[in-house]
Amino acid sequence: MNELSSILHRLNTKYRITSYVGLIIVAVAASACYSFRGGSVPDHLHTISIASVIDKSNFGDASYREIATEALISRFRTDNALQVVDDNGDARLTPVLTSVRDQILNVQQGDLEGQRRIVVSVEVEYFDAVKNKVVWKRTFENFDVYNVAQASSDRSRAAQTAIKRIADDVLLAVVSDW
Repeated sequence: MNELSSILHRLNTKYRITSYVGLIIVAVAASACYSFRGGSVPDHLHTISIASVIDKSNFGDASYREIATEALISRFRTDNALQVVDDNGDARLTPVLTSVRDQILNVQQGDLEGQRRIVVSVEVEYFDAVKNKVVWKRTFENFDVYNVAQASSDRSRAAQTAIKRIADDVLLAVVSDW
């Protein structure tokens, strides 16, 4: 009986080791194939021009246009997928701030409003100047919540956060949607 138990124990140990080795091989292979971006910029594109954001939101805060322009430029510069140039890039981004909405966040009857959310929408056209064609044109939207008690400073911070998230989404769309 002890001999049979010993043989079964050795087989079980070999099976576990083989299973672990197999799992490690699968994990390494899967991680080597995985890409966060899902693609890359085509070989013929090396530079990108980002136009100043045009504000058609009628929200009344001109600083959002400048914040959006700087966020896009900064995000593309830190990524280095394409070199940002002032004019005549191989690709061009034309962003338009289409809306900024200040919305009530869930308020129950009889409650005072404590938080609001600001929703920012930016329409972006991505143009391949080498092939002379529009790659895509789409609207990106994001939001952030702010406290009503500090509305003036918190609203601005929330809008900046939403705009930075949009810049991240635009970059991801440019480098992965081919």
